Amino acid sequence: MCGICGYVGDYRPELLASMCCAMVHRGPDDFGVWHDLDSSVGLGHRRLSIIDLSSAGHQPMANRAENIRLSYNGEIYNFKELRNDLISKGYEFRSQSDTEVVLYLYEEYGLKFLTKLNGIFALGIWDERTRKLILARDHAGVKPLYYWQSGNKLFFASEIKALLKVPEIPREVNIEAIPSYLTFLWVPGEETMLRGIRKVEPGQYLLWQEGKIEKETWFSLNYEPDCKVSDKEWIERVHTTFMAATKRQMMSDVKLGAFLSGGLDSSSIVASMRNTYPDRQISCYTMAFDAADLKCEGFADDLPYAKKVAEHLDVDMNSIVVSPESLNLLPKIIYQMEEPDADPTAILTYLVSKMAREDGTTVLLSGTGGDEVFFGYRSHQAFLNYERLKWMPKSVLTSILSMLEKIGSTVNGAQGPLSRRARKFKCGLLAEGLDRHMEIVDWSSSKIRKSLLSKDLRSRIISTSSVPDCMNKYFESFSGSGEINRHSHLLVQTFLAAHNFLYTDKCSMATSVETRVPFMDVELMQLCAIIPERVKLRGKTTKYPLKKAMERYLPSDVLYRSKTGFTPPLRQWIMNSCDTFISDLLSEDRIKNRGFFSSGYLKKIINENKANAADHSYLIYALMSLELWIQSFIDNAGVEVDL
Repeated sequence: MCGICGYVGDYRPELLASMCCAMVHRGPDDFGVWHDLDSSVGLGHRRLSIIDLSSAGHQPMANRAENIRLSYNGEIYNFKELRNDLISKGYEFRSQSDTEVVLYLYEEYGLKFLTKLNGIFALGIWDERTRKLILARDHAGVKPLYYWQSGNKLFFASEIKALLKVPEIPREVNIEAIPSYLTFLWVPGEETMLRGIRKVEPGQYLLWQEGKIEKETWFSLNYEPDCKVSDKEWIERVHTTFMAATKRQMMSDVKLGAFLSGGLDSSSIVASMRNTYPDRQISCYTMAFDAADLKCEGFADDLPYAKKVAEHLDVDMNSIVVSPESLNLLPKIIYQMEEPDADPTAILTYLVSKMAREDGTTVLLSGTGGDEVFFGYRSHQAFLNYERLKWMPKSVLTSILSMLEKIGSTVNGAQGPLSRRARKFKCGLLAEGLDRHMEIVDWSSSKIRKSLLSKDLRSRIISTSSVPDCMNKYFESFSGSGEINRHSHLLVQTFLAAHNFLYTDKCSMATSVETRVPFMDVELMQLCAIIPERVKLRGKTTKYPLKKAMERYLPSDVLYRSKTGFTPPLRQWIMNSCDTFISDLLSEDRIKNRGFFSSGYLKKIINENKANAADHSYLIYALMSLELWIQSFIDNAGVEVDL
């Protein structure tokens, strides 16, 4: 992968080198800039060479007439077919790179070229013929793209650190995003926590011309099930499409491997890799945790399954032990992610990517996205159960759930899996529509947020609503039928694009490793969207067609084991190992000086969590992450801080 940057509407060539320098980890292999005084435009690029390692892939790249320029970050997996089509139309190529294919596709088809791409990307195109700048992000938002506009001026980059090289960009907290952050643990939609800096949204392009911006969605899925296809045929279609998707994403001129947690998604990808290339050496990477900590979280130990899959498929297995001391990496992780994101899985992604890079691997395939497209989360099962339990009075159900919550709290405390899950299911049961989705994904509560926000902050923000405008937009933009499908649509637009892909991209690219996600293959996503809900989720069996399709390659105890999250035992770490960390970052003086939160209520949250009287671990981790982010990006304007 690479890093891109640029500007338009303000001639600032002196900034391009420093913007590129801020992203050297994204592209250690090459560096290039181009600018034009007459058009007040400039493009920059850092390159991580994956396809065509020669200098012919240098960027920014121009067409033969030199009236179209491209700075591009990504991989187009169907570029060879697209290249052949362009050759038949008379185009001549100077390289073997997918970059040149993207450039000529735009020249031939204009903005419609985006619909022909099957890949992951963020790009900037300057079209001198129309004096337009086009910014575009891939269909699922796998690759990041940020921008800042002031009057006629626009600056863009793959990373916020590059944008902070522009002196006039304000270093201020976007206080309007704080309620959303406390709800999700990350910021959805186009907003970021840095005021004025926005994201191009997944499947969106942005068009700048004469100082004005237009935004358009170029990709959306239609979740209209095809009920005429038999279950057996769905299984075969899934098998064929998934195998083809993985094969496409194995194209590389450098060493390629995979994450292997031992779960269904990563195991399926490695099985597909082995089936595609029976004799190729395949290196896989995973992590290990303390089994007792995992048990308290309600998760099984993944490592034995990862080892079993590696042995079964004859692939190399590399693992790293992750302990509470790994939280010392949090300042580095927040600096690399550039947005506060309270998921400790980011630390794992960084450590595993670093291990892979030190092993000589530059590209890793990841199972991210499999749960969204095939209905793999407990939340999918919750939606199914809501439908099944419609006949039962809600008063009866809530009484039963309250009893389970009480029993769970008595046995294992408020952070035990039974009490947590009963409480969450009950919250969703009592809501409808978008509110139900919000209850399921909410990591705090409206009551807690209202008490936690300081009086001063509440008076300064327009709305303390936990439902940001983007959630209403995504909810209404759903095309098709089925509430479980709609739930997955929302997860793809938000949980994946603004969270999972944020930390996956940033933490792997911090080690100069490219991560690819076969479950986000365009053809596979389109197929999954039309599979009926009852086929994707069959009772307690999640991801039914994928599991059946992979029975020919993987042991049944790997396929049909209970879901385990690719995440460390944060609750145990926060309760037992992080007192000094918490007392430093969330000290009373520090909280009062920031002025965002009530120090008294925060102390109550910390004490309740420590006593296992409430489940606040992720909220505490979110506040720690936010404080570190403020230190790096507000106090120090994009500098990594020390604990």
